[in-house]
Amino acid sequence: MATVAAAALAALLAGPATPASASVSCFGSGGNTSILFYRAGSGSAVTGTLSAGHWESSGEFHLPRGYTHAAASHDSLLLYNKITGAGEVGTFTFGEYARTRTIGDLPKGWTQVEASGDSVIFYDIQTGHAVTGTLQNGKYQQVRTYDNFKKGWAAMASSCDTLTAEARPGSATFSWDASEHGTLRGGIYGRTGSLFLEEEEHLGQLTATRDSVLSWAKSGGKLALRAGTATNGWVFDLDEVGTSPLWEKVGRTADSLIFYNSDGTASTSTLVDGHYKSVGPLDEISPGWTLIEGGV
Repeated sequence: MATVAAAALAALLAGPATPASASVSCFGSGGNTSILFYRAGSGSAVTGTLSAGHWESSGEFHLPRGYTHAAASHDSLLLYNKITGAGEVGTFTFGEYARTRTIGDLPKGWTQVEASGDSVIFYDIQTGHAVTGTLQNGKYQQVRTYDNFKKGWAAMASSCDTLTAEARPGSATFSWDASEHGTLRGGIYGRTGSLFLEEEEHLGQLTATRDSVLSWAKSGGKLALRAGTATNGWVFDLDEVGTSPLWEKVGRTADSLIFYNSDGTASTSTLVDGHYKSVGPLDEISPGWTLIEGGV
């Protein structure tokens, strides 16, 4: 369904850049199946692995309260509080998180924080401003700032190397410009093109695994699901793959998805090479998690 429009120039640099380290190989080694569940009110957290749709817990612990966003890469996890600018970063592999640094001076107010295999992007829906950097080996390093992203990207998701963004209905002038995709690697974002969408057609929310992207949008009391590949900055064959019951959150790992409601009901699926497959209900998840974030 998603025919790619002509490629466009990468986003221009609005500030000085620090040379980025070499990008990790997204598809040359095993993906990150680590996943975090976190409650902002109490700081309680659980980590484990979600692989081939199967969950295994590694243990419970506590983090600072109030984190609003989490982003996990191939081997690292970043947590962020958009109200205070506080955050932390650490290694995140084999289902276990180990803090390496606390951060007290991140800019406040970022509305989207998403990670690829080795990079992370912070984005503000109101201003269109963004910051990108590397996220690997338990460290975050800012690389570029941008002031010419479009305003209004309400949903973002990144596979190992490809970021997809979606606008709210009515926020884009042309239907073909309601969504875009590009590379996110080496701490730099480069736009490659837009998805062709029919008039008034929108993808809804987005979640990405290592090499694929899933869109999920409410339709007639259910969620309409679409899936396609997301590699090398391009999104292809974003086709309908069925429907599911309504869910509040969808988390990811390298090959799997978890659908979750705050009452503790959950279900898992796999998403590999654009192919979506439901695995089934998951009974071992507690209620009340406010963040669910896994790596790629």
